[in-house]
Amino acid sequence: MVRYCIHSLTKYLCGHGTTIGGIVVDSGKFDWARHKDRFSLFSEPDSAYHGMVFTDACGEAAFITRLRVVPLRNMGAAISPMNSFQILQGIESLPVRMDRHCFNAQKVAEFLEAHKNVTWVNYPGLKIILITN
Repeated sequence: MVRYCIHSLTKYLCGHGTTIGGIVVDSGKFDWARHKDRFSLFSEPDSAYHGMVFTDACGEAAFITRLRVVPLRNMGAAISPMNSFQILQGIESLPVRMDRHCFNAQKVAEFLEAHKNVTWVNYPGLKIILITN
C-alpha cells in the first residue's frame, strides 16, 4: 500500500515548464506514532511549535501536517496565484497529453519487443505470454 506520493507539477501536470512546483499526496493511513523510533521529527516535541508532538496532535496526519506548516513558517512556501493559474492551464490539457504519452509508450514497447537484441519487455500494453516448465 502506498502511504504517500510525490509528484512534479512542472513536468506532467503543468506540461509546459513555465512553473516549478510539486505536490505530495498523503493517504493518511500510516501510523507514525507506532514507528516513533524511526520518525523522531513527528514523535518528539518540536520547540518551534511550543513543544507540540505531531503524532500526538495530528495522529496519522502528522506527516502531511508537518509538511504543510514547517516550510510555510520557515520559507513562506505558498504557491502564487499566477503559478496556480499556469498549472491549471496544464491540467486542462492533461487528458490529451496522457493519451499521447500512452500511445508513444506502446509504440516504444512494441519496437523493443520486436528488436532482436532485446530479450524481454515488461509493459502493460503488450500481450502477456506465460512461459511454464
